[in-house]
Amino acid sequence: MTSEEIIKRLKENAKPYEEYFIDPEVMEAMYHIANGSELIKPILELIGNNPTVDFGSPGYLVHFVESFYGKDYIELLINSVKKTPTPHNIWLLHRCYNVDRDNNIYKKTVMDLKNADTTPIEVKERIEYFDWD
Repeated sequence: MTSEEIIKRLKENAKPYEEYFIDPEVMEAMYHIANGSELIKPILELIGNNPTVDFGSPGYLVHFVESFYGKDYIELLINSVKKTPTPHNIWLLHRCYNVDRDNNIYKKTVMDLKNADTTPIEVKERIEYFDWD
């Protein structure tokens, strides 16, 4: 299965107000694709573009993208949060913050969102829910 086929299948399973489900065949393909890191950005876009989907806590997609922590993941996550902030990707950012509290980029990102007039109220509430100090 190609990365395009994987992403297509992942997008097809995003149903508003429902728990996200990944076919075992797609999961297997994700872990056996030659360059799995190329799936990070499209997965983060999927999460950002579907704020009403229950992706789990943390869920399979989170486990997959976090397996690339320390590579391209942080930068891609921050860019995704800035572009399309959702409660779920704020939660992903806070998970990174818990690992690396000395990195001020996480706090700066959420404070900029918290102070922006265009940030959805549910995102601001999620930011306030977490401890960023």
